[in-house]
Amino acid sequence: MALARKSPKEIPATVGLVGESSAPYALRCEYLPEPLGVESEAPRFSWKLQTPEGVRGHKQTAYRILVASDRAILERNEGDLWDSGEIESGQSVLVPYGGKKLLSNTECHWKVKIHDERKAASSWSKPARFAMGLLSEEDWKGPWIKHPEALPVQHIWFRKSFPLKQEVKSAFVHVASLGYHELYLNGTKVDDRVLAPAASRLDKRVLYVTYDIGHLLKPGTNTIAVWQGPGWSRLFRSPPALRMQLQGLTKDGNPISLSSDSTWRCQISSSETIGGITYKDMGGERIDARQFLTEWAEVKFDDSSWLMAKEVPLKVTMSAQMIEPTRVIKTLPVKEITKSENGYRVDLGENFTGWVEIKLHDLAAGDLIIVQASDDDKTLQDWTQRSEYIARGDKLETFRNRFNYQAGRYLNLQGLKKAPAPADIQGYALSTDVSKTGGFSSSSELFNRIHAVDLWTWRANFVEGYTMDCPHRERLGYGEVALACGWGIAFPFYETGAYHAKLVRDWMDVQRDDGFFPFIAPHTFGTAGGPLWSSGGLNLAWEFHLNTGDTRVLEAMYEPAKKWLEFLHFHTADGLLQPTDKKPQKFLGDWAAPGGRKEQGDTPEAKFFNNCVYAFNLEEVIGMAKALGKPEDASFYNTRLQELRKNIHATYFDATKNSYSKGTQVQLAFALLTGVVPEALRPAVIQSLKKEFTAKPYFDMGSSGLPMLLKFVTENAETGRQVYPLASSTEMPSYGHFLKMGESTWPEYWSVNVASKIHTCYTGISGWFIKSVAGIRPDPEKPGYKSIIIKPIIGGDLTFAEGTSESLYGTITSRWERKGNSLDLKVTIPANSQATVHVPGSDVVKITESGKPAAKAKGVRFVGMEAGYAIFEVSSGSYHFQSK
Repeated sequence: MALARKSPKEIPATVGLVGESSAPYALRCEYLPEPLGVESEAPRFSWKLQTPEGVRGHKQTAYRILVASDRAILERNEGDLWDSGEIESGQSVLVPYGGKKLLSNTECHWKVKIHDERKAASSWSKPARFAMGLLSEEDWKGPWIKHPEALPVQHIWFRKSFPLKQEVKSAFVHVASLGYHELYLNGTKVDDRVLAPAASRLDKRVLYVTYDIGHLLKPGTNTIAVWQGPGWSRLFRSPPALRMQLQGLTKDGNPISLSSDSTWRCQISSSETIGGITYKDMGGERIDARQFLTEWAEVKFDDSSWLMAKEVPLKVTMSAQMIEPTRVIKTLPVKEITKSENGYRVDLGENFTGWVEIKLHDLAAGDLIIVQASDDDKTLQDWTQRSEYIARGDKLETFRNRFNYQAGRYLNLQGLKKAPAPADIQGYALSTDVSKTGGFSSSSELFNRIHAVDLWTWRANFVEGYTMDCPHRERLGYGEVALACGWGIAFPFYETGAYHAKLVRDWMDVQRDDGFFPFIAPHTFGTAGGPLWSSGGLNLAWEFHLNTGDTRVLEAMYEPAKKWLEFLHFHTADGLLQPTDKKPQKFLGDWAAPGGRKEQGDTPEAKFFNNCVYAFNLEEVIGMAKALGKPEDASFYNTRLQELRKNIHATYFDATKNSYSKGTQVQLAFALLTGVVPEALRPAVIQSLKKEFTAKPYFDMGSSGLPMLLKFVTENAETGRQVYPLASSTEMPSYGHFLKMGESTWPEYWSVNVASKIHTCYTGISGWFIKSVAGIRPDPEKPGYKSIIIKPIIGGDLTFAEGTSESLYGTITSRWERKGNSLDLKVTIPANSQATVHVPGSDVVKITESGKPAAKAKGVRFVGMEAGYAIFEVSSGSYHFQSK
């Protein structure tokens, strides 16, 4: 019988502090370090506390926040926008602004100090800043503009010169574009972001980027310039248009304002996008270097022959890009160059998504160089990944992508007059530039390599602010892989709060009036999928809440989630969900599992899986209703859930085998995970799952079954130990087999002989490493890691494992090591939080903490024994348990 665990009690500090408390650090505003373009009138602040060495129970008891309109005011310890005063509170995460009304274009500076558990005050944190965006449509003074004659595929130069009579104190420019843009000021590219802005549903919402340009403006004539490419505008059949608003102040306090309008000059540039923007056709770029104008963005350039921009009416919502930009995150040198019958094959060593740069020597004007990409060494080109370069005729020229990207490991070059040197070519891996904050390592080199490739596969599919299925063939944000990647990679290993808030909104933007969510977001496209795909936004909203404690995202998703549940309810018959579309590919179950298993349409397997998805969604909305203080809604949906569970069990349970449907690993795990299995039958069904692991000693899961199977074995120690051999296998099908065959990213199917070798079908296994093997998990009873669960599930022949994950409170670590007949478990809990630690062992008497009996150790409270674990509640600090 499971031990009933109450909410953790406050554990008193065990070691006193001397003198002043450490200053708060890692200041964040809406999850970002120093965001520009904040649109919330009550932005939320977070900070972390540094725990002094040897101290336990370090926590905040009060805080004071200052927000000022000028750095000099803040340095005087004044807050002309907000001085919170001393607030008695332990809240250090998502504290809402409570000062004067924040206006568009306001630049704000803030800092915080705290009192600790001894009531001792800290020094002030280092200052941080944020800048407000444009809070209403009226703040945009100018219209959308476009080139009056350009074709949709052509890249456009825009520019506008303007005078300044005084030195500038501060200035920000907000740039929105349907398609990508690069911003230049006086000939200099303003920052290092690429493919801006992040992706959105362009027929409904366009993101704008806020740039700080005050340091680049100077008295006299200034020129602002934009290079624009079509990007996803072609998918939405929208004109590649541009909108810009510049606001600033001179040092004398005079306003600066400039907007896009028909007085801007524009010119078709030297490059264009080639290929389509559809399935198997993402194309590349054609660069005609003969048409490049070297000084096009500089003040001195004469643009009098350029055309005047054309104003264009667009009805879209404007929103700030409040996530990290896409950037170059890694440079890849050439591994090998070989001659081929078509030219030269260049091996860059691993699959990646991004750009290539090629130095070209001694070409004549008009020479054509063709650059093609593939993810294997036999294919000339994967789909239409082809770019072209028409030479200018200089002694040295350079090809480099700008407004499209490619994916693969190999380049196939045609048209060169001599063999390229390795130093002339390099790859640039692109990804949304979120910070990596977690990690995993163990005594198994195989596990370590699987973890690294898992993360790299996600980064290769995480460009432009959304998670896609593959970067070369579709580039679409399917919902089932968004859940797997969020649960297994993004939340535990990266700082992704801002990203996931944006992604949840992307899903709300694609919802239909009848409540149906398409299978992808933020794009809208005719694709295949099923209810788990469609509920990607709902699933991520709930995962977001579990990892951050944020209720704003639940508030935003709540009504869309209810509409989705009503859509599912409308498609029920005899108490069970039925196919929601006549086409089988619109009602997928588990997909791309070993042996080519694909569940779809009006089949028992697809219907069982999707009824479990319905139950899964109901559970999430019940949790949302409780978190938002809506008990009547929670009761209403709980009644539906209980009825659905009974109907699933009655229809699909096989009492002779203690199994469901065909008894696959995913089916049994999903039934257990969603509470379909009656409590009295759970032990028997778990035994059936264990037998299935023995009969099929590999992960028998597809892209949609993966998060469900891994979630269950992570939460259930008995089955969690049994999957170690599955994760350790190098036989087909397995992650180890992928590595044995030389793959550097995960393929689309459980085979290396497939067309797509950069796919998120099987990403997320790292969630099992960090949450099960290392044992770091959020506490569902207290979301947001204010309370942490440490519960390593130890198995296989591992001798040690270590995991690190960064919560909003700080760094969490868990490291265990086997030493003869004893087990060492070292954990670190960040300040201002606490944890429930499950130490493997059979008797609490045989467990010590820092050399003392654990049940009597200071800062430690023994809760009880449960299923092979001694359970302790601990305050913040570092602990060393030893179990014999």
